[in-house]
Amino acid sequence: MNTVDPAKARHDRIEHWRGDRRLLVGAIVASAAALFCGFLTGHGFGAIFEQFRTMAIDSVFDDRGDDKPPYEAIWGTFGLLGCMASGILASTAMRRYQGRPSGPAFPAVLIFAASTLGFWVSSREWLPPLAVGVAVDPVFHTDEGWGFWGWLLYYADWWAPAFLLVLTCFALSYAVRVSRQYAEMVRIRDQLLRSGWRVPARIVDLKLRLGGDESGTRVVGATVTVSFVDPAGVRHWVTRRTSDTTIATAEVLFDPAAPTDDKKIFVAFRRHPALSDWLPAD
Repeated sequence: MNTVDPAKARHDRIEHWRGDRRLLVGAIVASAAALFCGFLTGHGFGAIFEQFRTMAIDSVFDDRGDDKPPYEAIWGTFGLLGCMASGILASTAMRRYQGRPSGPAFPAVLIFAASTLGFWVSSREWLPPLAVGVAVDPVFHTDEGWGFWGWLLYYADWWAPAFLLVLTCFALSYAVRVSRQYAEMVRIRDQLLRSGWRVPARIVDLKLRLGGDESGTRVVGATVTVSFVDPAGVRHWVTRRTSDTTIATAEVLFDPAAPTDDKKIFVAFRRHPALSDWLPAD
């Protein structure tokens, strides 16, 4: 028999890890690993891209580079696996360090940026064509002029890294926008925890979200509608999506001066909710 409330124990465990410097150090180390693995991934896939480029601008009988072991492509594959592992570790560490419901998007931006740099470095090492505009056949001397793809891939050492750079800028822009939205949500939530109202809510509708995997269909979350009463006695209804699969209670945190402002309404479906349990508007 356990004499400790599991909900309170969970709350204390989450709050204990929030702000722990060991998590911050782990996030920094994992982010550095993500940078290194991202560079390996970009450099390795740049070597693979070079093979397709060479097939388009040169004859299949061009044996330059045939004696070069495919170590770059192999390391690129390991780098991709390392990106996934280190990115998850960095995101998880920051999520627990900040006490947030989901991990930040910046580890993915670091991987994008490092991969772009690795691809660009690889593109500086690509073999030039035997002749510009002609796929030279050094064996049978049946040279063929380049078509559209030949000319396109000939200039790939410039436009491919530039394309990846544009994608990285988009990813950075998205991460900054999401980070600002999250910071604003945290500011409102913390302000309401100091001066807002916390009232019990009644669950009026619950729709389970199902997901499929190899083992069959399973519950992955729920969309829950709750109702609460403001200081003037007016009843309100709000809907939140949650990843919790067992919901037995609900609590609402809101601004009594603006009970209809959805951005200032947070819902928790746990007893003793931690900071990450307060769900904002979608």
